[in-house]
Amino acid sequence: MNSAKKHTLLLIDDKPANLIALKSMLDGPTREIITCNSGNEGLQILLKEKVSLILVDVQMPEMDGYEFVEITKQHPNTANIPTIFVTAISDEAKYINKAYELGAIDFLFKPLITEITRKKVDSFLKIWDYDQELKKLNEKLVAKNGELEQFANIIAHDLKSPLNNIKSLIEFIEEEHILEMKEEATDLFDMVKTSAMSMSKLIDDLLHYSKNVENDQEKETITILSEVNAVIKLINPNADIKITKENLNHNISFQSVAFKQIIQNLISNAIKYNDKDITEITISYNEELQQISVRDNGPGIPENQAEKIFQMFYTLGQSSRGDSGTGMGLNLVRKLAERNEVKVYFNTEYTNGSEFIISNLKTA
Repeated sequence: MNSAKKHTLLLIDDKPANLIALKSMLDGPTREIITCNSGNEGLQILLKEKVSLILVDVQMPEMDGYEFVEITKQHPNTANIPTIFVTAISDEAKYINKAYELGAIDFLFKPLITEITRKKVDSFLKIWDYDQELKKLNEKLVAKNGELEQFANIIAHDLKSPLNNIKSLIEFIEEEHILEMKEEATDLFDMVKTSAMSMSKLIDDLLHYSKNVENDQEKETITILSEVNAVIKLINPNADIKITKENLNHNISFQSVAFKQIIQNLISNAIKYNDKDITEITISYNEELQQISVRDNGPGIPENQAEKIFQMFYTLGQSSRGDSGTGMGLNLVRKLAERNEVKVYFNTEYTNGSEFIISNLKTA
């Protein structure tokens, strides 16, 4: 591959005209685009080339797109290559669910819209770059500081940059325009300042936690209700999100920052992937079983993905609210739980949405 090329894209379609059109949409100076007419040919190319992104047609003779992706996900060298299905098939739920179960990250529906196609590909190539950077950092840091410290530093770095921009804008508005603002706008402005400061503190706490806490050190007595309330205040849910708290006024032994991170991730996911007009989330504590349940009324998660969702970079695709996750949140949740000698798992027996259980809690 030419050293000037940053990404290699593999396009698979049994119709040459489709490949020509797609290649013309995606071609660029930093990209090498490889085209082929069958899934078998695509598999041969993957043995020789390091590919950043695959776009594969669903309907092909001999080996269709589904079969091709199923094979690639079974091999460690190709399992993590992001794959987009290009299809003329109706966007019925059964087709989309099948694709996501196989590990595809998104769909492009024919006839392709040039701007949408380009933007989606650009976005997933950024994810690929991010993935590669994380892998390089992991090799350098894991021996010295452990995997969790690496994840925390990456998250903090990505959050600190936009947060610093927000702080700068706040200072500018405060100095130049605060006297011109109406009372309602001033209240909103104060909320922005409070949220920015809370987020900054949370990032600093997370960095401190990841660098200084090992095994069961620095555990403390925390009140579940107080910690959950702090997380909800930070998230600041909309009026169409109903959060119910049941039997949470109990003390447990846990690292406070870790507990907040776990609860924040579980609540945020419940909101992000919910497909109902009113999002209902229930957080409850069972004294007898010594476990916390975070339950929602969303679409649920297929049983065969109950463990996969905790893998690094594994996502369920686009959320019901239009955005996509990075696949880092639940992986971090599990590692934080392990640091505190508790378990976090998805309850496959719950059928009215999703339920995550935090078990083996220690009372204090």
